[in-house]
Amino acid sequence: MTPLLAIVPLTGSGLMIYYTYENVKYVNVCLPGIFHCERFNFIVPRRIRLLLAVGAVVVLFLIGLSIIMGALMIALVLSIIGLLIGVYGVYLQVSHRAYCMYCLTTDVILFLTTILIIINS
Repeated sequence: MTPLLAIVPLTGSGLMIYYTYENVKYVNVCLPGIFHCERFNFIVPRRIRLLLAVGAVVVLFLIGLSIIMGALMIALVLSIIGLLIGVYGVYLQVSHRAYCMYCLTTDVILFLTTILIIINS
């Protein structure tokens, strides 16, 4: 049952790989007008967005790998640290009214992973 928990962060890692690919291919990767992410893309330089996406890929993959290896506490700590960073990120997004789709997606994935680990521990 525990390795099935790894599906959520590993799928999220795959989504972030796709986002990174799209961000390399196109300058503005968002759904225009829905979350005002074009404003986020204007405020945050492209290289930093790529760095954030690659960081999300690595962290989500490490969380999935640690779940598969049975190190649930390491995965839980990584998820909670990611959530704390994500809460600050959401605060910044709301205060600037500039939203980041993949940041919010990563936060949801980290939240689901944290809840699933706590429930199954």
